[in-house]
Amino acid sequence: PSQPVEKDVSKLFALAKQDGSLTWWTAHYEQSAAETMAAAFKKKYPGIEVNLLRQTAQVINTRLNQELKAGGTECDVFCSTDEGHYPPLIKGGYLDQYTPPDIDLIPKDFQNLNPDGYYHLGAIGFNVINFRSDKVSTPPKQWKDLLDPQWSGKITVGHPGFSGYVGQWVTAMLRTYGDQYLKDLAKNKPKINRSVNDTVTDILAGERQVGSGPDNFSLAKKTSGSPIDITFPTDGAVIVPGPVGIMKASKRINAARLFTNFMYSKEYSQALVSTSNYPLRADVAPAPGVPTIDK
Repeated sequence: PSQPVEKDVSKLFALAKQDGSLTWWTAHYEQSAAETMAAAFKKKYPGIEVNLLRQTAQVINTRLNQELKAGGTECDVFCSTDEGHYPPLIKGGYLDQYTPPDIDLIPKDFQNLNPDGYYHLGAIGFNVINFRSDKVSTPPKQWKDLLDPQWSGKITVGHPGFSGYVGQWVTAMLRTYGDQYLKDLAKNKPKINRSVNDTVTDILAGERQVGSGPDNFSLAKKTSGSPIDITFPTDGAVIVPGPVGIMKASKRINAARLFTNFMYSKEYSQALVSTSNYPLRADVAPAPGVPTIDK
């Protein structure tokens, strides 16, 4: 097949350079990975600064709504991991209705996260089983395996009140197995944190051995030589679509639009893979051991 061809956005780039900067709030990745994405954008589009704020999804959503109620926000591009944060913003008239020119360069199944164009896909993550690779010879193969008494006092999870990743996972467990799953999981005395990334910290610190955790941060630590690994559960990894939306009242609207369109560039997907995050483009292979986007 022919290679994807990115649109000519030179006019938008020229307008964006007049803006000079943009402010990006994101929960899509951990701090160093977010900094890598910002650097990749600045390399492709020099002359535009990126002011970055990285927090968990519920934290940045709460802050955004507080600022909007107070009369305005400095945030230009809002990237949560909880799609439920966006309908209230649409209803309040806070999001820019914009379709990035290169949205058609990602697989069709991912192009219409919001059919009206108020937000789009900005990242893909997975909630998988992560485990301490030097202590767990046979990791759990499915989510229901976490209910086995052998894992009592050895499980770590995040909190759906703070993390969009965890909210997606809890919702998936309720939809798949019902409320009894969480009641049975509670019997194994899991440590409950805030961010989904806290599960990685727990496992590497030796506090816990298995968890419902992220693909990306776990793989990044594995790549750096830490004793952690992941397994895609046979009863289904939980995909986490990370939406991206532009604030309608942004004073740097062109820079915000250019930054959003950058998320469909090859450079963005390559930067994602370099930080063990999942690429949006099918012509960029994911990290080793992770299924390709067509799977």
